[in-house]
Amino acid sequence: MKLSIRQIFFNLKMALIVLTVGVSALSIQLINISQYSDHLSALKNQHFLIKKIMAANLNDLSMATITLNGDISELALFTKFSTNKAFLDFIFTSKEDQDSLDRALLSASTSFQEAALFWIESMPVSREAMHERMVSARNLYLVEIDQMMDYQVQRINDSIAIAKITVLFLLLLTIGTFFFYRWRLNQIYRDINQACSLDTDGSKLEARTDEINFIVKRLARRMPTTNTNPLLLHPLSGINSEKGMHTSYAAKRSHKKSTNHFLIVFEIDQHASLSSSLSKEEMGGIFKKLGEIIAMYEQALDIIAHLDDDRFAFLMSRNTKESALSEVEKIISSVSDSIFATSQGATKITLSAGFIVKIPAKSLEDSLLDAKKVTERAKNSGGNRVAQLRDQVDTFR
Repeated sequence: MKLSIRQIFFNLKMALIVLTVGVSALSIQLINISQYSDHLSALKNQHFLIKKIMAANLNDLSMATITLNGDISELALFTKFSTNKAFLDFIFTSKEDQDSLDRALLSASTSFQEAALFWIESMPVSREAMHERMVSARNLYLVEIDQMMDYQVQRINDSIAIAKITVLFLLLLTIGTFFFYRWRLNQIYRDINQACSLDTDGSKLEARTDEINFIVKRLARRMPTTNTNPLLLHPLSGINSEKGMHTSYAAKRSHKKSTNHFLIVFEIDQHASLSSSLSKEEMGGIFKKLGEIIAMYEQALDIIAHLDDDRFAFLMSRNTKESALSEVEKIISSVSDSIFATSQGATKITLSAGFIVKIPAKSLEDSLLDAKKVTERAKNSGGNRVAQLRDQVDTFR
């Protein structure tokens, strides 16, 4: 069963959505833990303020009053803060238990604050009695603080346990997603690479994905020529013969006015040795594959032909000379990177190319002769290259 690129990317998108949701949930849990930690810190501050109030010296009553009033106000603020609801309290805690603890803490804190104020404002004769009352309120207050601290510590431990499970789940999901879709994307890339390189390993392409398989089949059915008359096709390659090229050129000439026109003639550098060692059918297979490679760069107004002397001609219409030269170099590179299967084993071949600007005033026959001469110069210079004639001076790319 072949894979579907669309389904792969849909599944990848869903996996990323799950990861995003998981990371968001983990972030919320960490915020919740942070809030519990802040509550715990507020309870510890209440411990500190209680000790500070209890240790106050009332010898300088006016200064002590100012200091203790500030401490009592701060104590009330920390008490209120420690009873604030955390972000996920409605999920992870019992509302009844939380409310009960909050009420008890607020009541004990209020009683202690009132006792501390009475102690500060009391007359010297009753100050010791007021101090005893404050000590009694403090003891109850400390009990409530300790209960609330135990409760907050338990909430922190529960939240950390849930966060650990979430982290483990996300870690496993991330690792699984990474390796699974790395493998899937490599399969897609391998299909694309094989389709683009035209079976450079010499074996038949077997695409694993539906979409690439469809494209390959479409390309396989594509003929690099619009001629249907067998008399205009080369018998070995099945593409335009030289006569078919002239026919196509005459039919398309009226449309070739808006862009520049370039004529390229390709010649197999190893043609002599190949033709002497391979059968006609095997040479036909090589020519067909060369035609397919060249046809990959064919556009609507282009013409590709297999000439009578077993050279290939490519009449292309492009906006600039640089873009045309670039495509010719890509063709030569694709051929040199490809492997051609024969009865004698895998064979590598190279092309030499002659590149000229097609002058409208010059006939196609004369232009082909000029391009063939430039091709010979490329071949004599080592082959596997494209030569062009520029200002009557031979230049090679």
